[in-house]
Amino acid sequence: MTVPRRRGPTAPRGTVEADSSDFSARCDGPVFRRDRLTALGYTSLAAYAYCLYALAPFLTLLRRDLDFSYLVMSLHSTTFAAGSVLSGLFFTQALRRLGRHRLFWLSAIGTAAGVVLLAVGHTVVFTLAATALLGLTGPMLQTSSLALLSVHHSAHRDRALVEANATASLAAVLAPAVIGSLGGTGSGWRAGLVLPVVALVLLYALGRGRPLPDQEGPAAGTVRPGRLPGRFWLRSAALGAAAGIEFGTVFYGAPLLVSRLDLSISHAATLMTLFAVGILIGRTAGSRLVNDQGKAPRLLTGSLLLTAAGLGIFWSSHALVLSSAALLIAGAGVANLFPLSFSHAIAAAPDRSDLAAARNQLVVNSAIMAAPLALGALSDRVGVSSAFAVQAVLIVAALLLVTVDRPASSGGAGRNPLLADRG
Repeated sequence: MTVPRRRGPTAPRGTVEADSSDFSARCDGPVFRRDRLTALGYTSLAAYAYCLYALAPFLTLLRRDLDFSYLVMSLHSTTFAAGSVLSGLFFTQALRRLGRHRLFWLSAIGTAAGVVLLAVGHTVVFTLAATALLGLTGPMLQTSSLALLSVHHSAHRDRALVEANATASLAAVLAPAVIGSLGGTGSGWRAGLVLPVVALVLLYALGRGRPLPDQEGPAAGTVRPGRLPGRFWLRSAALGAAAGIEFGTVFYGAPLLVSRLDLSISHAATLMTLFAVGILIGRTAGSRLVNDQGKAPRLLTGSLLLTAAGLGIFWSSHALVLSSAALLIAGAGVANLFPLSFSHAIAAAPDRSDLAAARNQLVVNSAIMAAPLALGALSDRVGVSSAFAVQAVLIVAALLLVTVDRPASSGGAGRNPLLADRG
């Protein structure tokens, strides 16, 4: 792997810069090291992933208990995403004003508060307000973590982000399993939201006394004003389509199972655990394939094709075993769409990692807002099964965007998009 040129005299923390006299070290590149900041980023992403993947089965059970429509259920995900859009719009301003350390921990505290309020809410107005708070602070925590990892492991960004998302996938597997298994116990399923709160409290207790690198440290220069390049927006659009695919399935996979297989809501919510298991398997495998960042476009194309196969079978199946297998396949395909697309977009603006991460998050959360809302509105009109065609449209759009970008990103020396994007 070719080592990107560095502007400053020192390498980012978490890497080892090759000595100028050691030619072999230059060929091998900096060493990937998992340190305290790496663990902090991985753990915070896992806590947020639990909240995010618990939200879909939670809202499905909330709809049963409060007896509201699919559209109202989608309004919760839309409210969440609207808060997320605001967090993406104001992330860079908040980072400049508060610094990385305070922003990270305020986001963690706000996320824990949003989860608690959602768990105790018994009216739609209250749960919508709690979802808005969670939507504002949760993605802020996610963006802070991803930006921290992107800067901290700039030479191994793909690997760090895939590993971080693999760790988050463990929590994503746990969330629907816990919420779904408690779904038949009256209102006891609300207690399933306790776990991320406990994790965030422990994270705060263990890490608050150790400051994160701020603007004058390794993050210096990553929030510069100015326009991001056009290639960034092309890749970010593909990231948005990938997010719509993932969360359209997360929020409407269970309703489709209920519609097609006549399962109970709690059974369908529990079965969606297979989708998260597929994601975990895919990210575990993906972490072994991303040592060369130049593989990102090919891995994205392969992941999209695997997703298309899995969701196609899931959409058309009327058999429990086939639907279960399709969820695993779709999860394995979806697994690396987000981390690779996110990293691939940041590679187009490596000297503005925080700004690029914030704009990526804005695009992602706009997609999370739009895709479930479209599925919800269409489901009320034409049924869940017909509405699921939205997923096919998003897959085709993502494939087109990745294909259009490939000639620009696959050519040149070294097959390293960081070098290509530096021009």
